[in-house]
Amino acid sequence: MVYLSTASSLLAALIFACAIHTGEPYFYNGIKSGLEPDLKHSLFLDRIGQCRWQRDLTVFLADMRIAQQNNTHYVVSGVLRVRRNITQPTTATVSIEICQNATHCRPFVDPPVAVGDLCRFLCEQRNSSLGEVLGHSVPALDCPLREGVYRINDALVDYKPFRYFSPHVSKLWRIDLVGESDRRRVFCVRIELFVYSWEDMLPRY
Repeated sequence: MVYLSTASSLLAALIFACAIHTGEPYFYNGIKSGLEPDLKHSLFLDRIGQCRWQRDLTVFLADMRIAQQNNTHYVVSGVLRVRRNITQPTTATVSIEICQNATHCRPFVDPPVAVGDLCRFLCEQRNSSLGEVLGHSVPALDCPLREGVYRINDALVDYKPFRYFSPHVSKLWRIDLVGESDRRRVFCVRIELFVYSWEDMLPRY
């Protein structure tokens, strides 16, 4: 019986290996990005999660799992925890920074862009990449935010939210989405990404 079990395991491993080689190829050069129709840039989505040093806010987003599906999409999954009901109106701002490295950044847009009422903003974004991510929440993530644990499962993200980020300006970009309610900060979500030109991707000999 031991030999039969071992043989079955090896057969399953062989089938899995064949499926990898005969299925869709894996891509390690980022997804295509830039302005259509050229899409000459490569986008590497590095991190989506809570802003550094702000783990105690009402809303906490653990670092999401990011997997590249192909050369056009990433798949993201994660857990969002709302620690208490947010009953007062919530306003949000978006800040964009360009960075020399992980610790030295400066504003690309100053002051941050105000998006106004968060619930209205999210409603307007239902058909965007952000709406795609939030639409994969279980249970559904609705306004006003209610206390609970929300699991975002296998949401697709493409280049479109980041298509204007040029590698000729900076290769490392940082985006913070910050929300305030009743004059208190309640959440801060950070996105970190790299953008390279096709020239940067050429092998060096």
